[in-house]
Amino acid sequence: MIEYMMDNNYNSMVSIGNNLNIELGAISSMSKLIMTNKNVVDYLKSNKDKNSRLPQNAITSIYDISNTFNYISSVYIFRLDEDYIDIGREVTYVDKKIINSEKWREEIFEKAGSYVIKINGDGAFSTRTGTPIISFVRVINDMDTQKPIGLIVINLTTNILENTYKDMINNDKGFCYYDKDANILFGEKIEEFSYQVKIGDEKFKQVAIQGLINSKVLSYYNVPDTPFIIAKIENLYISKYISPQGIMIITIIIALTIVCLVIIGVFISVYIIKPIEKLVQYIDISNFGWSKKESTLLSDNPMKYLKKINDNKLVEINRLVEELLENEKAKQRAELEVLQEQIKPHFLYNTLGTIADLAIQNNDNEVYDAIETLGNFYRKFLSKGSKEITLRDEIAIVKNYLKLQNLRYEGVFEDIYDLQEELLDIRVPKLILQPLVENSLYHGIRPKGEKGIIKISVYKKDKKVHITVYDSGIGMDKEQISTMIKGNNKKSFGFKRTMDRIGYYYSIEDVFDIRSEEGVYCEVDIKIPI
Repeated sequence: MIEYMMDNNYNSMVSIGNNLNIELGAISSMSKLIMTNKNVVDYLKSNKDKNSRLPQNAITSIYDISNTFNYISSVYIFRLDEDYIDIGREVTYVDKKIINSEKWREEIFEKAGSYVIKINGDGAFSTRTGTPIISFVRVINDMDTQKPIGLIVINLTTNILENTYKDMINNDKGFCYYDKDANILFGEKIEEFSYQVKIGDEKFKQVAIQGLINSKVLSYYNVPDTPFIIAKIENLYISKYISPQGIMIITIIIALTIVCLVIIGVFISVYIIKPIEKLVQYIDISNFGWSKKESTLLSDNPMKYLKKINDNKLVEINRLVEELLENEKAKQRAELEVLQEQIKPHFLYNTLGTIADLAIQNNDNEVYDAIETLGNFYRKFLSKGSKEITLRDEIAIVKNYLKLQNLRYEGVFEDIYDLQEELLDIRVPKLILQPLVENSLYHGIRPKGEKGIIKISVYKKDKKVHITVYDSGIGMDKEQISTMIKGNNKKSFGFKRTMDRIGYYYSIEDVFDIRSEEGVYCEVDIKIPI
């Protein structure tokens, strides 16, 4: 039972972490509504001495937006001239010296619009009661120039943490949240984490403490990209599942079973094992392949009978081996199909966010074009459930994907296509280029900090169709290439799985080449046999 608990523990902890990210996603949506509100923007961009109504208008708008969201303790809008406005549902103190320090702001400005989570704002905020608060911080950029014009800080109550696990609480389970310094943030403190399991930097750790009557599992999970650690204790009481009378009966049954096994063991040794040992010498089973049936006749009638049965069973074993191999292949195909059907939710979320920004700016034609492109992308992606599509459709998926990304990262890259028309109707496994293009954008072009090129080429050479994905990004050294090929780079968007899938589909090992010069370019060449 305890093994079952431990096997499922990681998934339950990840589920809690996902619940927290959903809650933070809602707060992120709220922050975007405030950041793009006209009254707030006017306040941030105005000369504060000219119009005294601007701060009050901005405060009213913040109240209207924040009233529809839960867990809000206070909201602060800071101008770059160190002036600020705020609203609050409870008394919150702010240390302007920390807020205006270069060290405090450095991490926030480096995020370039993405949010940062800080406990008590790293000392910038505190409550009258002394209870911790969660500070959601991000820079506000001008919609026209994309230059910073202020900061937004949304202070949340720690009740947001309870909502992530409240459906899992029962008499046998307990949860609490710690910060990275092992300070309790929310929930009842689990004493066992003070002396039996120390909170550390591991992503996930669990320890089973077994007892005769009561066993328990202690575990903690570092929620990615947050300062939070989820801790859990789960108890397993044997008395909950078996009564004292039941334990006594089981003990008697075990004792009788041991006695019977001893008697049966003696009988088997004398009357079965020795005759069967004689039979074994006539059976030749290869170590990892198919069994071979022998026709040698044994001297006594019982052995002849067993030999006949054995021959029949060997035939059946061969059939089952073949069936198992087919089942394994089917399983691998199914796993590949599942992989093909996956699309990262953040891509859809970011695309919808971009469309929402366009809608706020009243760019009706761009909104229509973005929605139509998103529809085309998913229509090609789903491809009526087909396992394979034409190379033409695969290229179309990439074009639609890059078109949507261009809406979000305007001016960051240019996509170029050099395609031999006569090769575009060959059929390939679905979704083999999109992960490579995504790698080029996120790990090649964007980190370089300048406009780059993503080029897709299709040509025929040496009786193979070559599909290349080139980017003028930061490139890779030999060690980075080796890490990506082995699948050890967790930041890479499924490169190894994609190459394995192509190799399995075409039953070949020589699937791809990688050419790269660090700081200059990277090119992945997929080689498909004709």
